[in-house]
Order: sequence, then C-alpha cells, then structure tokens
Amino acid sequence: MKNIYQYCTAFMFVFALASCQEDDVNLDEAIARNREIQITDQVVSTNFIGNGVQWGGYDLVPTWLGTETLSEEDWSILFARIDFLRPPFLRIMTSPSWSYEVNGAYDEQSKTASLFRMLDYAQAKGIEVTFGEWGHVYDGDISNINTQWVANSVKFVNHLVNEKGYTVIKTVNIVNEPNGDWSSTNGNYNVWRDVQLAYLAEMEKYNLTSVKLMGPDIAIFNSAAQTDWFTKATADLGDNIGLYDIHVYPEQTTVRNGEYAQMLRAYKAITPADKPLVLGEIGFKYTNVDAALKAANDAAIAEDAFAGQDSNMMVYQAFYGVDMADALIQTMREGYSGSIIWNMDDAMYNSPDDGDYHTQKLKRWGFWNILGEELVGKVEDEAIRPFFYPVSLLSRYFPFGSTIYQVNLPDKKGVRAIMGEKDGKYTIALVNSHYVSYPIHLKSDGLGQITANKYSYRANQDGSFIGAIDANGFAIPETENVVLDLNEGVTLELEGESFVLFTNME
Repeated sequence: MKNIYQYCTAFMFVFALASCQEDDVNLDEAIARNREIQITDQVVSTNFIGNGVQWGGYDLVPTWLGTETLSEEDWSILFARIDFLRPPFLRIMTSPSWSYEVNGAYDEQSKTASLFRMLDYAQAKGIEVTFGEWGHVYDGDISNINTQWVANSVKFVNHLVNEKGYTVIKTVNIVNEPNGDWSSTNGNYNVWRDVQLAYLAEMEKYNLTSVKLMGPDIAIFNSAAQTDWFTKATADLGDNIGLYDIHVYPEQTTVRNGEYAQMLRAYKAITPADKPLVLGEIGFKYTNVDAALKAANDAAIAEDAFAGQDSNMMVYQAFYGVDMADALIQTMREGYSGSIIWNMDDAMYNSPDDGDYHTQKLKRWGFWNILGEELVGKVEDEAIRPFFYPVSLLSRYFPFGSTIYQVNLPDKKGVRAIMGEKDGKYTIALVNSHYVSYPIHLKSDGLGQITANKYSYRANQDGSFIGAIDANGFAIPETENVVLDLNEGVTLELEGESFVLFTNME
C-alpha cells in the first residue's frame, strides 16, 4: 500500500503540470490578443473633409524668372501629380501685394495668373478650398485695423466667389497663426477677434453667405496649453466659424510615443460638437528633443545653397513618410475632419519670408520643387520625394465625405490604424513607426470578406524606400485583388518603419 506521501507527491506533480499547461495556454492567448488589430463599428468622424495640402500662389515667380507664371510644362506636371494625390482639401493664402493690389490701388487682374490657374483646377475637381491672408493690415498700432484693407480684401473674395464662380471656396482664413509673436496680431487674441468681426461686417455687404470663417488657426506645436483661444472664439464668433483649426509641428518623439494624440484630444474636446476640426498645417520640426534629427537637418540646410532656415530637409528621407502617415492616422483616430500637409512645393515660398522677394532660399518642405531646373539648376530636384507615397494614398483613398471608423490596437509601440468608408467601399491604413517588426492579426466582426489592393511602403536606413511605383513616380499596388477575410482575420508582418494600405476604392 502506497503511503500518503506518494499520493501527495503524485497529486502535486499532476497539479503542477496542469497549472503549467494552463499558464502556457493563457500566455499563448495573451500573445495572440496582443497581435489583434480590431476594426470596430465605432464612428469617430462623419464630417470628414480630407487630408489635403497647402498650395501657394507662386507669387515670387515673376521676380525669380521674369515670367508671369510657371511654364505650361510645369503646370502640366503639377496637375498630373495633383490628379494622383486627389486632395479633397486645399489651403491657399495670399496678401494684398500678391493678388489684388498694385501700387496701393485695388487691381484684381494684374497679379493673379497663378492663383486663377490653381482655383480653376480646384473648381473643376470640386476640391474644397480655404482661402485667406497671412496677416491683417493696420495703421500704426496693430489694433488700428486698416478699413481700406478690409474693404479691398472682402471685395476680392467676392470677386473670386461670386464673379469668377469659385464656389469651392468655403471658408476664409484671415490672419495666420495669430497666437504667435511672428503674426500680425503679435499673439493678441482681441486683435484677432476684431479683425474677424470687421471682416464679417464687410462680408455682409455682399452675397457671401456660403463662406464662413476658419479659425482660430493657432500654432500649438507640441502644447495643449492654448485651448482658451477656442473657448473665446466660440463665445465671440459663434456660428460664423464654419471650420475650427490648429497648426501642429510636432517632434518625431512626440508622435512616435503617442503624446501627440493626447495633445490633439484636448482641442477636440472643446470644439463645438456640430463643428469640424482640422489641422490647418501639419509638418515636423526638430528640437533638442530630437537632437540627432535637429543636427542632421541643420547640417543639410547648411549644405544646400537654396535651403532657407525654415526648411525640413528630412522630406528627402523615407522615414519622414512613415512619420507623416503616423501623424495623419493619429489625427483621424482623434476625430479630426482632415489635415493640410505643409506643403505642396518648395517653389511656393522663400525663407526668410521678410518681404525680400529676391531671396532665392526656399522653404524646403514640399513633395517636390517644380522649379528645380529653372531656379536651382538641378532638374532632379523636381522629382517626387518619398513622403508623397504614403501621404498621397491617405489623401486619395480617404475622400471627402468618408465615414471614419475607430480601430482597436494592440499594445505595440508605434502601431496605429484607421478605416474609412465611402459609398460602400473601404480603405484600411496601418503604420508602424517603431523600428521593430510585428506579426499582427487584422480582424473585423462586421465587414466580412472584401477584395482590395494592397500598397506597401518601408523606409530604408539610407533614406530610400521599398514601395512599388509607376513611371511617373506614383504609388501602385504591391498586390492586386487581395481577398481579406476579416471575420476569420488576416495575419501579416507589419515591418519596422512601414506603412500599409488596403483599399477597394477606385
């Protein structure tokens, strides 16, 4: 007869074995759950405008080249590229001397060749435009608003909307980044408010009821500390604001670690529920938080004879495409109605922008420099840069009017995802801004099976990227007609510093 010790020992062994097996099962389940990216039926945005871009009026071309506007060849190239980008939203800013004023007198024809080409394009394509002025004109003290400027500026808006028929202009953005000491308002809220009220009063003289204000247009960089501009603007201007916006120039670290989303959330929370909120500008700026990137950017500016100090030379590097995709996807996830990428083209603005139109140092932030050959002497500078690949897809395949759905994420650093639907078609975008690759499992309880094209972009350490493109440099699918059984789930490897997009939209 076995003694009680033998029975106890046997029992403890079996119990320990069962416990280990149960622990193994629990661990496997936990690992599997932390690979799931779950598309939900939670709607985060129904008033989606889209991911668009800043487009400038090429106001310095007459000074630089001695021609009224760009060559027909350059316009043709531009329009073909923007056709692929298919932006749902454009921001076009001007000033009196660049558009409707010649020698102090109102003149709506003399300096508008480029502007009209741009607005003709937007009108033909049905692209929503916010049109505005960089700053207000004042007499002596900044609070003494020049009434003749207000009259001429609104008269020009009326000319564009009612006389020229540019009905795609839905909002006016008067005074850029008014919370900054570089702005015409010198950071004074009351001055900005008074400019808006003066503009609205003048607009009442015309049939401009379809045009609202966009604002407050504040530059927040990496801070959630200026929400009072929103609360005061709402109280003072009410329904006259058709579109709320902020400008963000985050650090890479802030975006990649998720603090960026927390900052965006603070401004979304105080935006009136019935009003859309967008990023009026988005780009990256590198500070000592990103010390290595700051040093690399400064060195690249110093080595480029045509790069002004206000430049982001990382637009030449593929990782910038991953960072922009990460920022845009996080912005959509927070319920924003779109973003304006800064910016389309190096050839739009010079740096410093201090009124010296002869300065040929550029704000290098663009998808390309359309004047690479004419101004810089390098035709290769006209080539499409890497970040156009992911940004163009996030513009093209999240069209105006999309419904944006939330996606639940695993606890994996750098992984973000979002889904959009329009007319029964879907786009799913995923990004991994971390350096480590992850196996992930993409699921949805509601979508079932869809067939989609797969686009894939991966940044290499040498600045190049892996991603299929056509002869024009436009993204093409890595794989066509991929069957995604989202009920069962789709397993894929989300590589480090990569972007993947599935879509069955045209």
